[in-house]
Amino acid sequence: MNGPFKLLLIGDSDSQLLACEALCRFPSDLNIQVTINAIPREGTPDSILQRAAALGDLWRLDMGQLLTHPELRQFNAIGVYLTGSKVSDFRLALGLLPSRERPLLFCGFNGVVLEKFMEGMSWRLGYDLVCLSGPRDREALDRMLEGSPFAGQRTVLTGLHRQEISDDQLLDQQQRRKQLVFAEQVVMPSNPIDRAEMVRILADLARRSPDWEVLIKPRIAPGETTFHSIKDHISTTLLQTLGHPPDNLKFDYRALPDLLRQARLMATISSTAFFDALDMGCRPLVIADFGINPANGSHVFAGSGVWRCLDEVEDLDALDHSLPSPDADWLAWMGYGTNLDPVELIEALRQLRADPPERLSTTSGYLSNANLSFTQLRRDAERAIRQKNWQEAQSLLQLGSLMRPTHRNVARRSRAVQQRNRIIRRLLLSLTYRDVG
Repeated sequence: MNGPFKLLLIGDSDSQLLACEALCRFPSDLNIQVTINAIPREGTPDSILQRAAALGDLWRLDMGQLLTHPELRQFNAIGVYLTGSKVSDFRLALGLLPSRERPLLFCGFNGVVLEKFMEGMSWRLGYDLVCLSGPRDREALDRMLEGSPFAGQRTVLTGLHRQEISDDQLLDQQQRRKQLVFAEQVVMPSNPIDRAEMVRILADLARRSPDWEVLIKPRIAPGETTFHSIKDHISTTLLQTLGHPPDNLKFDYRALPDLLRQARLMATISSTAFFDALDMGCRPLVIADFGINPANGSHVFAGSGVWRCLDEVEDLDALDHSLPSPDADWLAWMGYGTNLDPVELIEALRQLRADPPERLSTTSGYLSNANLSFTQLRRDAERAIRQKNWQEAQSLLQLGSLMRPTHRNVARRSRAVQQRNRIIRRLLLSLTYRDVG
């Protein structure tokens, strides 16, 4: 291939855009031309969008606009990092468009899969390639698909290294600040009582360690949105739980890599930030105070070798002196500490372009979330109409017409939203309105 390999990555939340960013660690000699489409979503942190823009071209198209974009078929491959049914819907909707040479489609997960692996994979079956982190994920997938028509699902291991930084750029432990960074997860733990207890544990540890700073890195700032919904921001939880925290317990909204670059320790319950810390030379530990609980995702980290109950720690000096490195076998099983990286993805995609794959088809009776909903397309189009997003409504109704060419109401609604005269458009929309639930 003489020209650049054109890659489109799609995400609609901070977690997914960070997953796209983690993929974009390609050596320059691979000649990868990256475009990222951040689907517009209220509350997405500006810092995440700025980081996405630094990786290549940044698009801000809704799903319907993206699927009908005239340049879509110019890409060599499209990576889809969306939630649940949207992953499947994108693959099936793209299949409606007439084209002999569609881009290859791949997808993956947003870091470590803490729960619902089977459900998540059921949305992804049928992609040309599914990115997995390491042997742990591949073993689970092989067991899940054994004996099924999807046993031939192609996968590639891309590892859990997420930050590109060389060893000579890292500070050694003695140069690092006496800081413990707590990488907050929005819904782990999800119980308000447990979240209050988590804040109390960090505050007590800070009081026992007056020479240290305990920095809470919130997942998002107040007013921003993330992959999961949240009732109370952690700053609210802290205020309600403690009133006045110790002076050395602070919030820090800087980018997590910047904090990990200077801190000695990082604590989490089950976040992928565990591996970011390793990339940055910061020593990670897993908070064991809430036990091995699949609801918190902590069971995945049970073999890490760095479980610690912070309530039982004398102080952070003692923890700093006694904390070992994570278990090497567990790291390799997860997909870290090996030579797995996104280069494996590009090599696999280029092989598939040279030898185009036969697309897997859905077989009745087997686990697969692979039915594009005509009704859902119509509902999405009606939502776009209510928001006066005429271009998105037109794109979604166009896809609906491809699914049901003889459906007269969809055709009429499509003509209505294309009408530029506001009065005529309003009249046509009123006359053609149908309740789709």
